[in-house]
Amino acid sequence: MINNLLQHFRVSLNNDLLYITIISFGVAAVIIVFGKMISLALRKILKPIVKRSKTQIDDQMYDLMKSTFFKIIILVGMSVGLKMFKSGLTLLSGEPPQKLITSYPYFDDIVIAAGYALFLLIVLIVLVISFRTTTIFFNWYAGKIDADKNLHGSLFPLLQKISKMLLTALAFVIVLAKFHIDISGFIVSLGVGSLAIALAAQETISNMISGFIIMTDRPFRIGDRIKVYPDLVGDVIEIGVRSTKILDFDNNLLIVPNNDIVKSRIVNLTYPSSLTRVVAEVSVSYNCDSAKVKSVLMRVAEDNPLVSKAPKPDTFLTGFGDSGVNFRLTTFTEDYQNFAILGSQLREAIFREFKKEKIEIPFPQMDVHVQKNNES
Repeated sequence: MINNLLQHFRVSLNNDLLYITIISFGVAAVIIVFGKMISLALRKILKPIVKRSKTQIDDQMYDLMKSTFFKIIILVGMSVGLKMFKSGLTLLSGEPPQKLITSYPYFDDIVIAAGYALFLLIVLIVLVISFRTTTIFFNWYAGKIDADKNLHGSLFPLLQKISKMLLTALAFVIVLAKFHIDISGFIVSLGVGSLAIALAAQETISNMISGFIIMTDRPFRIGDRIKVYPDLVGDVIEIGVRSTKILDFDNNLLIVPNNDIVKSRIVNLTYPSSLTRVVAEVSVSYNCDSAKVKSVLMRVAEDNPLVSKAPKPDTFLTGFGDSGVNFRLTTFTEDYQNFAILGSQLREAIFREFKKEKIEIPFPQMDVHVQKNNES
């Protein structure tokens, strides 16, 4: 019945080129309208489900689907319509009967060019969707594991770039295959070129490998205060693929190659906890009461708001010096950035309290005894 209707429509038009053009556009339109209906139905079904979810990844994927699904349907509908138009060019028409392509030979080139253009658009949209899906996934997982507070905050951007590079390479290979381009020679040339680049950039590649090791081994995180032997101390600002940026106490940004860091001994002053020990040492006269000295030191520590309550501060008699008795006050602070401030405050308070309590801080001194020899 459908064939009869189509044949009747073809006869009534009395123009086979117009007939196949209308049929092709009609099929494309039907697919697009049907795709729009599916898109609206999916929105109605998925929107309530997405709203009830507590995570953000489904909301982002829903927005991505809403903005791209119908565009893909349009391109698919146009592709199907174009294929129908191309197949219709083989219809017999005219007197004597001959194929439409014989009467309109230039249509073959137009159809091929339009097909390639639609194919490139589909690949481009799918590639963009893949990029956005990759970004959504990594951002969701980074938030799930609290990536801003650990090294995954540095690893994920690198993995995103690698994923996008692989997706781009895959799309490139698909496009070349569609155009029937032999890529075996290109792959061989790429391998030789990669070997030459690897030999010329050994140091850079070594730093990149070291950066990946740092990100996976996690000896420190962004924001940690570290000591890289022998004398580099500072806060980690950024962990990159090639280098790590450290801000020192002079507010200078030091860019250290990752290879140097991997080869060095590292002391993480803030991990696994930002709790930092602050020590104040003092020497008092041998005439002072040690119990009183300890009491004053403990009072100074307990009165300072920067001193942590756990672990509690403590005092020790550490030794007997040439000029006095040595004591050590050990405290902890919750934030490593308070290290210098707390140390200064404790020493100032000790100096004031010792003056108030008449506890003497001795000057270095040496007794020299001169013995006279009695000559007869």
